[in-house]
Amino acid sequence: MVDSKIQQAALTYARTTQPLDPDQGWRSEDVQLAFMAGMEALAVPRLLSLPEVARTLNVSTSTIHDLVRHGDLAFVHAGRGTERRHLTFSQDEVASFVKRHTRRDYAVSAPKTTRYGTRKRAHELAVERAISDEGSFMAQYEARRAAAKAKKK
Repeated sequence: MVDSKIQQAALTYARTTQPLDPDQGWRSEDVQLAFMAGMEALAVPRLLSLPEVARTLNVSTSTIHDLVRHGDLAFVHAGRGTERRHLTFSQDEVASFVKRHTRRDYAVSAPKTTRYGTRKRAHELAVERAISDEGSFMAQYEARRAAAKAKKK
C-alpha cells in the first residue's frame, strides 16, 4: 500500500512538472528524479467527514457544529454552497483539538483549608460570635437584664 502511494505521488509529480530538458522529453534519469521527488513529497492527508470526526471524538454531530461555531475546531469548506456547508476536517486539526482539550486532574488527599477571599462566610462568622465571650448573646442578654433592673430601682 505504501509503494502504491509513493508511485502515485511520483506519477502526479511527473504529470505536473516539466522534464529537465523539454527538447528531449522525459528520459529515464528524469523519471528516476521524479520518482525520488514523489517519494519525498508529502501527499495531502485525507480529510475526515463530519460523522467520522464525531465518531473519533465520541460526540454528536450537533456538538461538532457547536465546536465549529465557537471556533474550537477548524474546518475545511469542501462544498460550493453557502446555506448548508459541507464540513470536512483535517486529521492534524482533530489531533490538535484533542491535545488542547486533554486535561489531567489529580486527587488531593488533604481537605481544602485555604480560602481565596478576605470575606468570611456566614457560618464562619456565626462560629466566631458563638466562641467569643464579648460578643456572645448570653453576655449581652445578662448586661441588658442588669441594666433594666438598675433602671427599675
